[in-house]
Amino acid sequence: MGFGSDLRNSHEALLKLQESELKVLETLKKFMSLRVKSDKEYASLLQNICQQVEKHETSSPVDSVSNVSKSWACMVHQTEQLSKIMKTHAEDLNIGPLYRLTMMIKDKQQVKKSYQSMQQQMEAEMCKVTRTELEKLKSAYRQLAKEATTAKEKYKEALSKGKETEKAKDRFDKATMKLHNLHNQYVLAVKGAQLHQEQYYDKALPLLLDSLQKMQEEMILALRTTQTKQKYTSLFGARTI
Repeated sequence: MGFGSDLRNSHEALLKLQESELKVLETLKKFMSLRVKSDKEYASLLQNICQQVEKHETSSPVDSVSNVSKSWACMVHQTEQLSKIMKTHAEDLNIGPLYRLTMMIKDKQQVKKSYQSMQQQMEAEMCKVTRTELEKLKSAYRQLAKEATTAKEKYKEALSKGKETEKAKDRFDKATMKLHNLHNQYVLAVKGAQLHQEQYYDKALPLLLDSLQKMQEEMILALRTTQTKQKYTSLFGARTI
């Protein structure tokens, strides 16, 4: 489905979709931030445990030849390694996917704002051309039509009385000329409004929607690329020793 060809009458739905996506991204950001914090705390806790073991061994040396001692040393070593891994994972998540997700949210907010602003501007322009200006011309046309009718009646009255006929005729001619000129302006304005409306629905609006779709797809591609490079899924592996 293409935005430009299929969503020309779906402005409100598109705005709701963008708002919904932003909420999901904000929730994901919150989750990832908590994951970073949790992993760092977990790594720090493991490191503290290893340090406590080292202090204990210093104060109470254990026979290193014993199998139990070897198992104990192996457990401590693996715990220390896990601490380093969790710390590295947390740092990678923070400077990689989480950072890019934060930037993506900002970009998406800007895209939504720009799209909404441009759409409102285009709607306002179309309303001006197809409604406001036509209503003004229509109102002026009605007023001039009344004035022309009044001038015509006065001209007839002047002819019947034989007084100031030239002056009345001049007024009638001017009123009629103004009415004809405004009539021509109104016809041209109606034609212009029709062309503007066709241009809006057939070209301008589809182009705006296609641009929106392209920006959305580019942001998703950027996020997927980041996920691949940072091995995003591996950061959510189980905490096992």
